[in-house]
Amino acid sequence: MKVLIIGASGLVGGALARVLERGNVPVTPAYHSRSIPNGVRVDVRDAASVQAAFDAAKPDVVVWSVVAPGGVDGCEAEPAEARALEVDGLRRVLECARRAGARVVYVSSDYVFDGAAGPYAEDAAPRPISAYGRAKADAETLALHEPGALVIRTTAVFGWDRASKNFAMSVWNRLSAGETLRAPSDQWCNPTLADALAETTLRLVQDGATGVVNVAGADRMTRAELGQALARAMALDPALVVPTPTAQLGQKAPRPLQGGLVMTRLESRLGTAPLGLGEALKRFRRAWRADTHQAIAPRAASDEAARLKREILEAVRRYHAVAHAREPWAPFKGRVNYSGRVFGAEELTNLVDASLDFWLTLGPWGDLFESRMRDWMGARDFVSVNSGSTANLTAVMTLTAPETERPLKPGDEVITPAVTFPTTLAPIVHAGLVPVFVDCEVGTYNVDPALLAGAISPKTRAIMVPHTLGVPCDLDVIMELARQHDLYVVEDCCDALGATWRGRKVGTFGDLATVSFFPAHQMTTGEGGGVFVNTVRLARVARSVRDWGRDCWCAPGEANTCGKRFGWQLGELPRGYDHKYIYSNLGYNFKPTDLQAAIGVAQFERLPGFVAARRRNFDRLYAALEPYQDRLILPTRDPRSEPSWFGFTLTVREGVSKAALVAWLETANIETRQVFAGNILRQPGYRGIAHRVHGTLERSDRVMRDTFFVGVYPGLTDEMLDFVATRIGDFFRR
Repeated sequence: MKVLIIGASGLVGGALARVLERGNVPVTPAYHSRSIPNGVRVDVRDAASVQAAFDAAKPDVVVWSVVAPGGVDGCEAEPAEARALEVDGLRRVLECARRAGARVVYVSSDYVFDGAAGPYAEDAAPRPISAYGRAKADAETLALHEPGALVIRTTAVFGWDRASKNFAMSVWNRLSAGETLRAPSDQWCNPTLADALAETTLRLVQDGATGVVNVAGADRMTRAELGQALARAMALDPALVVPTPTAQLGQKAPRPLQGGLVMTRLESRLGTAPLGLGEALKRFRRAWRADTHQAIAPRAASDEAARLKREILEAVRRYHAVAHAREPWAPFKGRVNYSGRVFGAEELTNLVDASLDFWLTLGPWGDLFESRMRDWMGARDFVSVNSGSTANLTAVMTLTAPETERPLKPGDEVITPAVTFPTTLAPIVHAGLVPVFVDCEVGTYNVDPALLAGAISPKTRAIMVPHTLGVPCDLDVIMELARQHDLYVVEDCCDALGATWRGRKVGTFGDLATVSFFPAHQMTTGEGGGVFVNTVRLARVARSVRDWGRDCWCAPGEANTCGKRFGWQLGELPRGYDHKYIYSNLGYNFKPTDLQAAIGVAQFERLPGFVAARRRNFDRLYAALEPYQDRLILPTRDPRSEPSWFGFTLTVREGVSKAALVAWLETANIETRQVFAGNILRQPGYRGIAHRVHGTLERSDRVMRDTFFVGVYPGLTDEMLDFVATRIGDFFRR
């Protein structure tokens, strides 16, 4: 997909260009008066100029994000000029798009409404009251006549861009100079972060959305309230923002007062909630802080640094092509690993890019990575941590935290399988909770759903289950039992990122879900992991546990996000104790680094391909090993599920020696692994723990005795997989 952005020098167009560049989508930014790097100049009032831009970009998608000169009031003063730009200019772009076969995306505004009965849904009839609104409404009509066109309506877009005249910059320019800013107290809107708008727009385009889609922030408020929130975000005095009725502001164009948008279609289309103002301001602060810190450097030095960075990153791309070129593989000589890192130049360039900024703690890359993971999963929040193990520990500590509504207490029971990974169980034990072990199914190697109901006692408070080796557990049974008995559910998805149950991603069912980004898993950041939070009340607690247990939600290096850093009184602390040093939960520093997050951003783009490759590799191996089902139990799955296979699991039948088969494979350089701890109660470190067993664990013992797995990860070739199958066949033929 190639994208041409008309109006890329504006706030929205610039944000979209950055998002596309980060996503490695070819983009041509087009500007008119303010030149931008790698851009093409275009005058939408000149058909030849527009055609030249199309000839240069050869786009599949063209985005209109033109900003009218003089804004809303400028359009009111010069309505003919506004129409010449917004309507006639768009008509020329549409003609070129039609000839090029390019889809059209038109960025519009809630100013197409009169503001009498907002917020407005997509099917509300436009009724503009200003020249700007009328031009936008007419342009929408033009765009929607084009096949496959997408109209994005938004409102109150803000972002850190010194060249922009958006509201955030007005707040900064006036308040940082010690001046007051009169802001409308009766104009309602949904504040929208420009980068979030751009990211959502890209997702909608990739998803094939058409027609009108409202894209804005989750919170509706007056512009005066937004101004005060922005002031606090930039460590300015919010009292300098003076709420003022619109009638007293002397604005030339009439404004829709009860404005704002309803995002029903957006949520149903992408399965994600719009960005809240708190998260938006967190991201805004990062850009504000970075720019204001850099502003002390001379311009020439900044240009030189930018030039050097471009040269470095280009050298890194060349280095990747040379140093990480795939080596030829030969049977017996080359290793057939069960897992491994699969990466490209993007991971290395992101890593070096982050290192040059020297933001070693979790920072801007972390914000982007968390946002992408959260949106992809459709979770309330995604809290990145430094491993899958600490993800499980964070999840359990969240459920035991004082701020949790019904915290788990020592002695409470947690149902979990005996076939497990140690760090799924260790947090339960360390919290003083009592694990109740249930046997597994041979084939899926998950907890046996038929045994769960019988394992529940009056002390049972939670179920914590791994989706073993990428195969989803029976979530119908688990979630129904949780509902009946008011139990917390934690899904350990460390091996199962991308798996689905009834078409819905695992990790979206329980209160919390954990993932790992260790190199063996579906995507990697080296070390790393995260917690998906699906229950609103647990989101802040999980972040608190991850961040030392503190009550403050400021990002590292930030202060007074709440606007009353020295105005709190919590616990038995004296009033005014520094909020950055108030701890409401037990916690640790489990954060990863921004370097890891930078890798994660690149790996995230590969995730769908990784999962698809694992499924292809699994199917190839399964077909080759079907003839040996009289001697091997092959993996099974519930037809309601679609696994994200971690490995290809084999259980030997009676009369076959697992040890001999494993040795036969390992001597051929084929790597094998056990199903983690097997029956973990047989492990020396867990033999004395307080626990309860429901029924027997004979199948768990069998897994320990008779089961192992080989790899299906994306780095394996067909030749390697066929060699694995042939080697297993040779074992039985001999």
